[in-house]
Amino acid sequence: MGRSAAAVLASVSLFAGVGVALAPSASAVSNPGCTQDLRDHTAKITGNNVNLRKGKGTWTPILRVLQKGAKVTVYCRGVVYRDGDAEASEWYYVKHQASGIKGWVSVKYVS
Repeated sequence: MGRSAAAVLASVSLFAGVGVALAPSASAVSNPGCTQDLRDHTAKITGNNVNLRKGKGTWTPILRVLQKGAKVTVYCRGVVYRDGDAEASEWYYVKHQASGIKGWVSVKYVS
């Protein structure tokens, strides 16, 4: 009986581990501004003095200024249209790895 219980426990653990690996990230799912889940990958900031913002758009408050080469975890992509703009601007919802602060960065400055 002990071996059977261990086998069941191992099977359940394996199953649960696979389930966790396939589940969408909590950060992307919990952010209503996300339109595309990007599965939490590491990227770098490509410009100097790049604004990490509270929302998608240059009119939203700046949370932190990031320097070229700063590492971020990219959770998802979001698009925003502003009245009068013919084109959408694209943003990534990220976490600045050094500070842990989460916010939005224009896709133009992330690689």
